[in-house]
Amino acid sequence: MTALAGIGLVAAPQFAEDRQVPVVASAALAAGKMPVETPYGGTPNIEPNQGGWAGVVYAMTQVGDKIIVGGKFRSVKQGETTYAVTHLLAINATTKRLDTAFKPQLDDAVEALAPGADGKSVLVGGRFNTVNGSARPKLARLDVSTGKETANGTWKTPGVQGGAVFDIQQAQGRLYVAGQFTSVAGASRKGFAALSPTTGALSTKFGTVPFIGVHNGGVSRVRRIAATPDGTKLYAIGNFRTVGGVERRQFARLNLGASSDALDTGWKTDGFATACNTVFDSYVRDMAMSPDGKYVAVVSTGGPFGTTQLCDSATRWDNAATGSDVKPVWVNWTGGDTLDSVAISGSAVFVGGHPRWSNNPSGRDRARAGAVTRPGVAALDPRNGIPFSWNPGRDPRGDGAWSLLVTGDGLWVGSDTNFFLPPSSQKFRGKIGYFPFAGGATLPEDVTKQLPGKVYIAAPGSVLQPNKLVSRTVSGTTVGPDVTETVAGGMDWSDVRGTMLIDGVLWYAKSNGALYKRTFNGTAVGAEELVNPYADAEWDADEPAWKGSPTDFYSSLAGGLTTGMFYDSGRMYYTRAGASSLFYRAFTPESGILGEEKVAVASGWSNVQGMFVSGGKLYYVAADGKLNAVTFADGVPSGSPTVIGTADWRGRGLFVG
Repeated sequence: MTALAGIGLVAAPQFAEDRQVPVVASAALAAGKMPVETPYGGTPNIEPNQGGWAGVVYAMTQVGDKIIVGGKFRSVKQGETTYAVTHLLAINATTKRLDTAFKPQLDDAVEALAPGADGKSVLVGGRFNTVNGSARPKLARLDVSTGKETANGTWKTPGVQGGAVFDIQQAQGRLYVAGQFTSVAGASRKGFAALSPTTGALSTKFGTVPFIGVHNGGVSRVRRIAATPDGTKLYAIGNFRTVGGVERRQFARLNLGASSDALDTGWKTDGFATACNTVFDSYVRDMAMSPDGKYVAVVSTGGPFGTTQLCDSATRWDNAATGSDVKPVWVNWTGGDTLDSVAISGSAVFVGGHPRWSNNPSGRDRARAGAVTRPGVAALDPRNGIPFSWNPGRDPRGDGAWSLLVTGDGLWVGSDTNFFLPPSSQKFRGKIGYFPFAGGATLPEDVTKQLPGKVYIAAPGSVLQPNKLVSRTVSGTTVGPDVTETVAGGMDWSDVRGTMLIDGVLWYAKSNGALYKRTFNGTAVGAEELVNPYADAEWDADEPAWKGSPTDFYSSLAGGLTTGMFYDSGRMYYTRAGASSLFYRAFTPESGILGEEKVAVASGWSNVQGMFVSGGKLYYVAADGKLNAVTFADGVPSGSPTVIGTADWRGRGLFVG
């Protein structure tokens, strides 16, 4: 490409260790709510002693004004009263108290729940063989008011033979069931089948795609299924090797048509084709579809095997992607701990299991660079997989948080443990925790100012760089005169090494190897705050072995080598003296957490003296001090630069305010 103004623009593919990292659309995250960190205190408690075993919640769903909870348990306590239950209970969605009128009797564990098509019943799947004294192997439909079988006379349980039903999903007017079974209604169906949602009759046209073989031994099974809201696509994860006769290791996508179902041959990933720890026959654990239908998230177990594999990770997969080697949009590795569950709100991807950390790609059962403490549960930014600051934690972590449910008013967490928050302030919540959105933090929109507007130069000049802030009004193509700004608050502008303004907060690096932030409104700055989300005072004190570890980006700041910074679409872009690349790392301003993976998107940027992005253009100060603009699309600069301003724009930082 043509090199102008002392800079050569050579776009590089967006890969991180051979993993494609596409830009997630939208420069601003729609404002949304996070749950509170202290769980509500009025929910029922599944009692710790279940006759020699602890009890566990495996599945939850909402049907009307009821939260239905399934798992393996025999008693629950509301207040001081204990009630006998058998693996299934209901909670009033408004009062959050046990519904004592719901009294089904099942002889074994519940693994799957889904609302019935009539809005008054719940579909129940699992390992059980009898329901309310009648033979109902692995699948039943119950009235949510009483727990009795639906009384309208139309539903007939088909009878599922084999190990268990693990998931239930309605799509295209059909009821899909997945699990580890061999037959349904007397017909051969290995782990996948379709039924009538009103009668329970087995379909002979749909749900017949065969899931065959195993990933690494064990028994074939389909563990989770997730359909797009329009019902045209259905994802499946589990222990299988081929789908419809074509290799699809552990993860596949089907086309759901009007007359038949079939493997989507235009979508394939090898993301889960490799083995993690060989003790796992399959290491995919859970999957959820985003409310807008744009992506699915998958979580896994497997052990710490580095960033070339998707073991012990959460991943995002965009539904628009196609091809023979589809890559995840992002990966968040725990560094050696299992994730068992995932649920998605309009603003966050919630993950549960027994992790100690999140954002820990180099971890090997220890915190390495970038790791943050997130015991048992975490909330991730949908754009980049970076953790939000929400951190209630579970301690002890147990086997894991096996079920998460997002409702209109909060997040439900089901597990095999009884406490949330750090031990010094923990709250007892027996196997069930409810975190309301009311009272929780509102996520910032991550807005950056755009041209036309003031462009600020911190410590202008190329040699002396005095402690002052100068602004010039820029329309996009024309530049106004210098204005020396008077800013209260005691900011030393000569000490910064790169700046970016997000939601009225000025972020800046210093040569001491640290990142800072403070509010900025054009006339005053707030108090300076050290950005260190890798430390959590309460968790660090209570569980010192779970401490986080700062990203290596901090060490790269030492000596004042950062020459430019800007924020765009969940990423911090930056340049460094002595390096020719324009780099980015995933970045979530709400938490201040940076991704550990560094990606180079373009070369020839070693002489940059400040940058910002506005209106699809990347503005930068070249070695000669002139302000240039170049096209910036999909996270990559391209084309020939245009000179915007011929005055000297060099300084310690550049941002639009």
